Amino acid sequence: MQALLRGLTLAALGCLAFSLYAAELTPQQQHYLSSLQQRAHAAGLARQDAWRALLHYKVQPLTRTDRSLADDPDFFNAPDGSHNPEAELNATLAAFFDPTSNRALNQTASCRFIARFQWLNEQLHFDPQLLPAPSCTRYTQWRQGLNAASATLVFPAAYLNSPASMYGHTFLRLDPPRQPGTPYSPLLSYAINYAANGNEAEGLAFAFKGLMGLYPGQFTNSPYYLRIRDYNDLENRDIWEYDLNLTPTEIDRMLAHAWELGPTRFDYFFFDENCSYHLLALLDAARPGLDLTDQFTWWAIPIDTVRAVTRTPGLLKAVHYRPSNSTELRYRAEQIGPQRTAVAKRLALGQITPEQLDQTEPDPTLRANMYEVAERYLAYDATQRSLGEAFVQQQRMRFLGARARLPSGTPVVVPTPSTAPQDGHGTARIDVALGRRDGQSIIQINARPAYHDLLDPEAGFQRGSAIQFFRVELAKQENGSVQLEKLTPVDIVSLSPYDGLMSARSWRVRFGLTRSWARIGANDPSRRQLAFEINGGPGAAAELLPGQRLLGYAFLDNQLWLDPALPEQKFAAGSGIAVGALWDPLPQWRIQAEMYGRASLDHQPRESGARLDQRWQLNERRNAVLQCTWRRRDHQAMQHECLAGIQQYW
Repeated sequence: MQALLRGLTLAALGCLAFSLYAAELTPQQQHYLSSLQQRAHAAGLARQDAWRALLHYKVQPLTRTDRSLADDPDFFNAPDGSHNPEAELNATLAAFFDPTSNRALNQTASCRFIARFQWLNEQLHFDPQLLPAPSCTRYTQWRQGLNAASATLVFPAAYLNSPASMYGHTFLRLDPPRQPGTPYSPLLSYAINYAANGNEAEGLAFAFKGLMGLYPGQFTNSPYYLRIRDYNDLENRDIWEYDLNLTPTEIDRMLAHAWELGPTRFDYFFFDENCSYHLLALLDAARPGLDLTDQFTWWAIPIDTVRAVTRTPGLLKAVHYRPSNSTELRYRAEQIGPQRTAVAKRLALGQITPEQLDQTEPDPTLRANMYEVAERYLAYDATQRSLGEAFVQQQRMRFLGARARLPSGTPVVVPTPSTAPQDGHGTARIDVALGRRDGQSIIQINARPAYHDLLDPEAGFQRGSAIQFFRVELAKQENGSVQLEKLTPVDIVSLSPYDGLMSARSWRVRFGLTRSWARIGANDPSRRQLAFEINGGPGAAAELLPGQRLLGYAFLDNQLWLDPALPEQKFAAGSGIAVGALWDPLPQWRIQAEMYGRASLDHQPRESGARLDQRWQLNERRNAVLQCTWRRRDHQAMQHECLAGIQQYW
């Protein structure tokens, strides 16, 4: 019976293909198409990794049914091709017999889906008399223009001032063949990028639309030097480059599939179907069986996708570090000291002339380094203030000309950080803690899928940055039931220490649901209500004791509450000040202390409080923590809790 059903299904699919193209096919071609479909079915090609990778089929985690992640109907040849791999394979074979250029970019089906054609030809060995190889001029010109012989996964680190890049980004660099004795520069290579086709200037609205899949995602390619300009220079992001061990055949297969994806629409989802996830899909197509995308179901954090690549045996060849303009500028400034750095900055700003510098600094080596710092600072300042290109180049040439008259000296090389991003802690974390709240025992469980907070170990991450998405806190108090304490979709902190050289912008924002500390009626923990909270504001930070790992900060602490426990209006808006510090007494030990005071408008309660959190790193995957919080509203009694627990990363 099963064999009969399979035969009927195959016959139906064949009839569908014939109905589409029967008018153009000769009887010999019709017979050949039918034989190809039967051979493909017998070989189980629709179930193979390569076919599923080319069509981006994934098993839906809840319904456990097949569906393609592509959201463009033109990506499929069968009416139900988005969720039926067998039907799509049969319809694709039929489409290859259609000679009309009625697909995207005025292509035949064989050129529009050239990676599918090549793979099916490898499996079925098409008869060139009945199904000849297509002449795809546009693809051939594109492929030759890229001149790619190898590929590199590129990871620009997190950039908090862009909602699209808060936790990093990845793209692929395509490098030409390296000829012995010929200078090589990756800046002349091309890059393949996948990103949301939206306006990042919308700020948090851009992030919200990205979370909801309201933007189409798009694959593009551009020269690598333009990416370096955007990430290294304009956004001052360090870049890590991961050379991939792909064969020439795998490079060809990956680029053929990239061509198929060029005009294809995918709905962009900031948290899962994002830039990094779809680049892994390209690698899955290049080497079927890698199954890199199968490691990510609910979310795909860029650094986690980098880990997936680096931990795959045989896929990584080498890792390179490319410091940003600001990183190199800071390092150069450290070499000449704060006083000479201040003079170099005045030179860059036009407050002194090169002639004055020559007179005040007798040491030619130090003077050369100061010219280099001035030139670098001018390039940095130009991106911050949008200075005119002509003016900037004229000033830079003055500094470079003065520098050229001095001894060459030793080249300044920024050292590679001791911990690469992929070697930092896992981005997902679960916490289990026990303690006391207002004299009652409590157990609390916290979970977050992404990605880093201020108490987490810093190695591999940007100092002073914290980005958490969809943090959930559940608690059970003595004689009470399990309650949702907090649901925080977004919690971001950016501490940029002021160093006298570059502009420093510190800010934070948090919003979500939180269990109100105010109570309705009797002193009953079960009657604490959920409130909606928005909190944040600008601030400032500074290294209080340079070299001692003590970072102080202060924020304007604005807050909006919608709280059923509040009197009358049930909402409150207020502002205040929060001050705090991060201190690392030992490499494994971090302490965060913070206190705040906030006054509300419209005679709503005033609030003040403090917190003291400590984290001890037990190993690379586990921390011990101690967290204490005190809060007070108006003349109510001080409310407090202390919890001790374990944090586990994965």
